[in-house]
Order: sequence, then structure tokens, then C-alpha cells
Amino acid sequence: MDKIRLGIVLMIISFCSSFQVMAERDDCDFSTSYDVGISKKFFKRLQVGFTESVSLNQNSTNLDKISSKVDVSYAVVRKIFKVGVSYYAISKHREENYFFNQRFQGYTNVKYTFNRFSLAWRSRYQMTYRPEKEESKVWSNYWRNKLSFSAKIPHVALYPSVAAELFYRTNDYKGNSIRKMRYEVALKYELNKKNALKLYYQYDDVMNAKKKAVNGSNLGLSYQFSL
Repeated sequence: MDKIRLGIVLMIISFCSSFQVMAERDDCDFSTSYDVGISKKFFKRLQVGFTESVSLNQNSTNLDKISSKVDVSYAVVRKIFKVGVSYYAISKHREENYFFNQRFQGYTNVKYTFNRFSLAWRSRYQMTYRPEKEESKVWSNYWRNKLSFSAKIPHVALYPSVAAELFYRTNDYKGNSIRKMRYEVALKYELNKKNALKLYYQYDDVMNAKKKAVNGSNLGLSYQFSL
């Protein structure tokens, strides 16, 4: 069992490293993210969570942002369909200055599980307030749709997954359009019923940019604790 765990971990690290090499181009920025989250369920259907995140950009040499998220979700149909809202407080670092942004989100999540496999669709609408921008660009709103597929490795608490997410801009005065596709591969490891680690890699393919596009490549590590 230990050899299986080691083999899968080495495989996902090798896979992420190969994407990192691809990302080290002039038209792509390699970033890293670190997340720590805590959550608790109430009445078996209501869940409240808090997550603190730090992100580095410019090939992971510069502090990009620090964010705090509060999330509340409710399982309308347990293990199948849930709805939720979340709030982000974001401190963004730009040109030696820090700007305070706020993000509001509402979402639905549908999940279907069969044997060891799961297919999920998340639809999310987000509104981000950026006071440092000019008046016509203060609010940046997106409708995001994410399709993901995951599996459980037999006899091991490992869950590899792949996902694709579409970002559609909804309040651009020059015209709404698809602005980005995000692709993700991830590996979650459950240490026990209350603690989990997740290693993930994301690649952002920017579309319909108003100026020279810079695609994004992000390697992240997340720790989640459940009360």
C-alpha cells in the first residue's frame, strides 16, 4: 500500500512539473498558492467554512494576494445537490501598493457518484469590487461553470481528479464574452476523517483579451480541517 501511495504522489508531481516547464514562457506566468481551511457541519446539511490563502505570481517571486473566504452551504439533497454563498476579502499587491478588493459569490453544485467515481457540475456567479480601477471597471462580474471528474484509489485514501472551468464575463460595457478556460488536475489525500491535503495544478487559457494575453499556470497546496 505504501508503494502505491508513493507511486501516485510521484506521478502527480512529475505531471505538474512537466506543465511548469511549459509555463515558463514569455506568454505564461507560473504562480503558486497555499490554502488552509477549516469547516464545520450543523444539522447534517448546513456547512460553514473559513479559508485563508496566499498566492505568489511573476514566476512565484512576488506576493500577488492574500485572501480570506467565508463560505456557507446547504445540502438540499444530501451528497447530491447543494447551494451556497461565499465572501472573499482580498488584499492585492500591485506596484508596491496594496488594494482591498471584495468578492461575493452564489453557487449551486450537483454531484453524481457511482462506485468509486464521481461527476460534478458547479455553477457560480461572482461579483468582485475593485475600487482601485476606473469607474467603468470597478465591478468585475463572471458566471463560472466547472465540470469535474474524480475517483477513489482502492484501499488508499487518495482521490485523483480532473476538471475544466469556463469564465464568462457578464458586465463588460464593451461586450460580454468567454474570458478564460481553466484546466485542473489534482490529488487529494485524506489523512483521516477530519484532515485532508490536496495538491493541484491549474492552467488558465485566456481568451478575448483586450490587450496582450498572459496565460496563467498555478501549482497549489491546500490543507483542510473539519471540526
